[in-house]
Amino acid sequence: MPLDDELMRNQTETASDPAGSSAERAGVMREEQRNNSDGSQSSDLRSARISAMRKEKSGLKGQLATEQKSLSFETSKLLQSAWRSLIPSFGTSFLYVYVHLFLQQIFGKKLFAPLGEEWLDRPNITIKARERMSRWLKILENFGVGCLSIVLLIAIIFAFAVPALIVEVVTNPLRTFMKTILEGIWSFLSGQ
Repeated sequence: MPLDDELMRNQTETASDPAGSSAERAGVMREEQRNNSDGSQSSDLRSARISAMRKEKSGLKGQLATEQKSLSFETSKLLQSAWRSLIPSFGTSFLYVYVHLFLQQIFGKKLFAPLGEEWLDRPNITIKARERMSRWLKILENFGVGCLSIVLLIAIIFAFAVPALIVEVVTNPLRTFMKTILEGIWSFLSGQ
């Protein structure tokens, strides 16, 4: 039988095949595999073994994520020194606290410890253990950062307001004097 006739015969057998073309058969097979992997028992040993390996791998990934070692010991020392030198540096070391918080958002808790956790950070400690040990320090230090931020904002406003007032008095002394006198008289007359 010539090759052409044999190829034509195979095509007609495939067309008359109840499962259809090879693409349709592959689609049916994939659908069956999806249905089996959704929770029902797999019919063959190989697919059961693959699903068991996937479950084990995902379990190990979850365990590794919770048991990651902290690499933030050195950056924690920097944050501690920024807190310790806050008064001698007149608040400029507080800028490192903001830089540390920014870098923590970028690189994560593994390299930059959250506020409050830097005091109990040690080499080769897990992230979970570090969080558990310093739970109460987090609240205290976050509150401190908020209060210091407000104080620094007020100090910056005051630092710019005093020179602006001096410049105003120097550039327009008569207008400033008259405005002050008129406001004083008005407050005296109105009883405020």
